[in-house]
Amino acid sequence: MNVTPILEPILYQKGGNLTNSKLLTTEPILHRGMNKEECKIICTSSIIPLREKTFFRLIYECQLRPFEVMNLEIENWDRNQKMVTAVRVKQKWDNKHKRYLSSIPRTAILTDNTNEMIRTLVSNRKKGKIFVNKDGEPFADLAWFKMQIHRYATLLSIQKVKKHYVDGRPLHLVTLMGLREAGERQHDNAGGSRKLSSVASGHSMRVKERHYEKVGEDFEQVHDSYRNYHPAFTEGW
Repeated sequence: MNVTPILEPILYQKGGNLTNSKLLTTEPILHRGMNKEECKIICTSSIIPLREKTFFRLIYECQLRPFEVMNLEIENWDRNQKMVTAVRVKQKWDNKHKRYLSSIPRTAILTDNTNEMIRTLVSNRKKGKIFVNKDGEPFADLAWFKMQIHRYATLLSIQKVKKHYVDGRPLHLVTLMGLREAGERQHDNAGGSRKLSSVASGHSMRVKERHYEKVGEDFEQVHDSYRNYHPAFTEGW
């Protein structure tokens, strides 16, 4: 079943300076998204290094937010059950301090291939972040991975570009968040439950209760739906 496109609101400039976040478009979000073939290429191409490819796959098949994948600890990974557990961490600023708030953990099922890729990536490390830089240090932010998905999408000739920024700069359509949104959409369009994919994506309770039937926190239903409908599982990526 096709999902009804959601219109992207027009964002107007506030003040005199243009910023990177100012988009000017009313084109439906789904018309700007990644298709299944593009997702498959970015998740399976042999030219993409193991670390980056594993990162992309976790976003696509688990519906985790990019910063949730970046913050995954080895202790969050159950290699035998082929699952990871993510806690959504929010940043909140007040006048003096940066604070971190956590929400209820979400578990996500992994394909066999992704589970083995994590096993290879982690090697003999017992604790710490799954994704570390060449010096063995955790990544401080998502800049590296944002740069890499654009780099490899360009090399693989799947990077789509449209000029929607108010200052005329291009908007890249193959992005980390584009990959996440595509995974959820493709699960739904294959016949999977929209309410279960909303749980997998970690939408807020307010959003879930407003737009989806409430399903509670039993992730077995979510895992079964992804095994049965998500392309990464059904096609054995």
